[in-house]
Amino acid sequence: MEKFSFIKKYFFGVLVCSFVGVLVYFFYDIYEVKILDPLIASLFIGILIRIFKPDLAGMKAGSSWSGKGLLEFSVMMIGANIAISEVFESGFWLLGIIIFGVFSGMFISYIVGHRLLGLDKKISTLVGAGNSICGNSAVIAIAPVIGATPPQIATVISFSAILGALQIILLPLIFPNVGIGNYDYGVIAGISVYAVSQVVASSSIVSPLSASVATTVKLTRVLLLGPLVILLGVLFNANKNIKNNKSLNLSRPYEKIFNLQKYLPWFVIGFLILTFLRSTGIIQANAGGNIFEITKILFSISMVGIGMGVDIKEIINLGPKIAITVLSVMMVMIFIGLLGIFII
Repeated sequence: MEKFSFIKKYFFGVLVCSFVGVLVYFFYDIYEVKILDPLIASLFIGILIRIFKPDLAGMKAGSSWSGKGLLEFSVMMIGANIAISEVFESGFWLLGIIIFGVFSGMFISYIVGHRLLGLDKKISTLVGAGNSICGNSAVIAIAPVIGATPPQIATVISFSAILGALQIILLPLIFPNVGIGNYDYGVIAGISVYAVSQVVASSSIVSPLSASVATTVKLTRVLLLGPLVILLGVLFNANKNIKNNKSLNLSRPYEKIFNLQKYLPWFVIGFLILTFLRSTGIIQANAGGNIFEITKILFSISMVGIGMGVDIKEIINLGPKIAITVLSVMMVMIFIGLLGIFII
């Protein structure tokens, strides 16, 4: 009887999130919808459900699990599509510029968002990850690693996506008209634009070469999501352990080995294992791609759950500061793109 009651507690909420998330994903896939992003659409629908049904009667436990537990599992599954060798395919100098750009974006987000504007450290980390790596997917993947809340996730994605869309309009109007070549423009767009789809849109209207270069640069940024997930997992969990007085006893060396699990969440450990299997060829490229497609469906479901945990007032309150932080990171990424074309 207890088991049935446990299932009943989660069933309705998970069912609603799954139905909406899967419906949104296949609607976008079948009809090739270009308005918004399926993840943002799922998020907005979840927020609307919360607005019209604020008490979430019978759905709260299931929607909360969808926005956290299922999300953590989805992050782990991303590892099956990441091969370490592919990170180096763009060439040494271009890879160096991309890595520099990613960490510069994270640093500027921390300084402007957290230090100057007083945003929570988790919010500034999400802004940095989303705008320096791969947009919404990076925000969603990083969120469970650092323990971000649904309102924090929703606000960062909403404002980053809106401001990122402006780049599609502005970049092709500015840079091709100031003597920047097609290859160089591709580097700038690939390094600075928020999401993969936005990179393609902002570069393909300039030239096929720009689109090819921009996509290559952007996908290299995407591959750096793996190392960033691991790094943030270590940093945030180490910080949490120190605050809880659970740091390692260095006088007992064997504890270093057995307590390492405190520094990496379970899903990051799973992520590492799957990345190793993909990098060594045990998981083939086509299998990794298929797993990633399933992961995108799970992300869509999770976004509904995240949206159902959002209080719209928090988004309104945090919005201006997040917008300023996002714009700061975007400007720095554009500058690094310009720096990169001069170096390369």
